[in-house]
Amino acid sequence: MPVVAQKIEIKASNKFKTYCRKAFGVSRFAYNWCVERFTKDYQQYLTEWSVYNRKLKEYSSSPLLHTQMPVKPKLPSALDYKKEFNSKKKELYPFTKEVTKYASQQPFINFDRAVSAFIKAGVKGKRKKGLKDCFPKYKKKSYSSGSFYIGGDQVMVKTSVSCSRRLENKSQKQYLKIPKFGYVQLKEKLRFEGYINSVTISQRGDRFFASFSIEISQEEFDRTHKAAVQNKTAVGIDLGLKSALVLSDGMAIKAPKPLKKSLLRLKRLQRQLNRKNHPRTKGDKTKVSKNYIKQSKRLNKIHLRIHYIREDFIHKVTTALVRNYEYICLEDLNVKGMMRNHHLARAISDIGFYRFKSVLMYKALNFNRTVVVADRFYPSSKTCSRCGAIKENLTLKDRVYECKNCGAVIDRDLNAAVNLKNQIKEKIGGATPELTPVELTALQDCFNQNNLATSSVETGIRLKDYNY
Repeated sequence: MPVVAQKIEIKASNKFKTYCRKAFGVSRFAYNWCVERFTKDYQQYLTEWSVYNRKLKEYSSSPLLHTQMPVKPKLPSALDYKKEFNSKKKELYPFTKEVTKYASQQPFINFDRAVSAFIKAGVKGKRKKGLKDCFPKYKKKSYSSGSFYIGGDQVMVKTSVSCSRRLENKSQKQYLKIPKFGYVQLKEKLRFEGYINSVTISQRGDRFFASFSIEISQEEFDRTHKAAVQNKTAVGIDLGLKSALVLSDGMAIKAPKPLKKSLLRLKRLQRQLNRKNHPRTKGDKTKVSKNYIKQSKRLNKIHLRIHYIREDFIHKVTTALVRNYEYICLEDLNVKGMMRNHHLARAISDIGFYRFKSVLMYKALNFNRTVVVADRFYPSSKTCSRCGAIKENLTLKDRVYECKNCGAVIDRDLNAAVNLKNQIKEKIGGATPELTPVELTALQDCFNQNNLATSSVETGIRLKDYNY
């Protein structure tokens, strides 16, 4: 059964904000308690592991001198930490009882995922710089962000008439029941009918949100989502900076780049924030002033707006693509490595390459679409889409691909998109039809209705530089 999510803003009172700050603190405290214990246990585990290896060598060289084989050391699990924490919290941490029980339980599940990722990275040989890169980190306190989890057994959504007699004369607005607090008003209604698995309460700036995870039936999914086009068509997508996306059909989609437009204002607010009283080093005991908190909220408000614009663009583009194409091919970009280029890092982060890929993958799964990811070292830009010849001396400034073998002259990004589309034929097999002029017009109208800037790719336009 499909699982969908809906994020709704909460009409938060001062009492609810105080409750959320308590729940955020309990969730953060439980997670940091695990990190502190794991740090000590892991150092002891490394010591015991070295002793185990030494005893194992002695045992293998002369097993007759030893009575038994040395015992392999083990790390405590998150379940062990949870049992220990629950046995102590009634006496040592009574403040955890003031909020929902999930605020102090879910962090152990999150910590278990962090430890699993840490161990998995060590097995794959990615832990080259020591523990700092992927070791579970402490969560820091923030005045403008935080979250806590509520399980589905404690979630209850009611209308104003059914949750309180005081609200009978009001409109049919929905209210969410928060454990050990009461009802809070939702600014929107739930669009889906199904079983609520969980709710995550989060804060971004001065706004509070409830993220619902709902398990729905396929009929409910078809009712609430526009049907996808079944035309067996395929598209190759080249991600870039001049145009965020270039489709193999010859259409280019430009990103809004909200960070670039708000950069001067962010710098001014950041300078003003730096002048307020706050601790500037780790051992500094200067108290954080109220003006610092107010200014940080103004700054976070701009960051929140940038985040919303970028998310809105990514969701609109990915939805249009999965509805109109059945087969989609992308590049497997090394975004982390690309971010090391300080000339392009800001522009890359402003578009959100990795976020685009992750959103496209889960939407394609919901719409039964096939996403093909080309090999990371596949030379899509250097390969001629007509004859297959490879041009080795292609630089970033060359915006037009000129093949010396067959004489083809084509836009660099369009050439890469066509090569990616050809990858679909090689991996899936069979020919895929092109979009008809009517379908292309419908796709263009879909982009225009969502206020997405598009253009047709023109060969011959060269970009002088990529200065952001």
